[in-house]
Amino acid sequence: MTTMSSHRRATPCRERFQDLRTAEALVVSVLRLWAEPLREPDRPHPHWQDGMTAAGLSNDAAVAFDTLMRIVLAATTRPLDLHRPPCPALGTDEAMLLDMLRLVQQDRHGEAGLLMNDWLPLAGVRMAMAPLCVLASALTRAGLQMPDPSDAPLTDRAIDRVNARRMERVQPVADRGATLLH
Repeated sequence: MTTMSSHRRATPCRERFQDLRTAEALVVSVLRLWAEPLREPDRPHPHWQDGMTAAGLSNDAAVAFDTLMRIVLAATTRPLDLHRPPCPALGTDEAMLLDMLRLVQQDRHGEAGLLMNDWLPLAGVRMAMAPLCVLASALTRAGLQMPDPSDAPLTDRAIDRVNARRMERVQPVADRGATLLH
């Protein structure tokens, strides 16, 4: 029988952007570029969709990504740990998105939903699962498979970090998702 902690597999000691494989680096780069206009709305920013197009992803993937992140920002129960594009570190929530995509690519939707529950209440998880599945499918069709964490050892420190994040969950406030960390 699986336990709740077995579903919390985010961050198998992936702490640096340079350690990511191609599919992971693409998703994290797109996520960071997508979030930049939220941090500095008056500055011009690169189009986050360009990387997806260059990787051979359809417009459906871009729409699914945007929809997923808009749901997350609208309903999140805590600030997200998303880093700036040049940052060499990997944010906890960036790693969680990678793990959710990997789980969906492996047809483990329930486990992906459990991870997503760290971001969203149950109603938000229900709404966000469809665009997450569309995005994961588009990545698979483009040959961009998220690597399995069994390729890298899962450390106790990584598990402890995710469990600690879960325990420190804050209550929603007026600015639930617009606050991005780092």
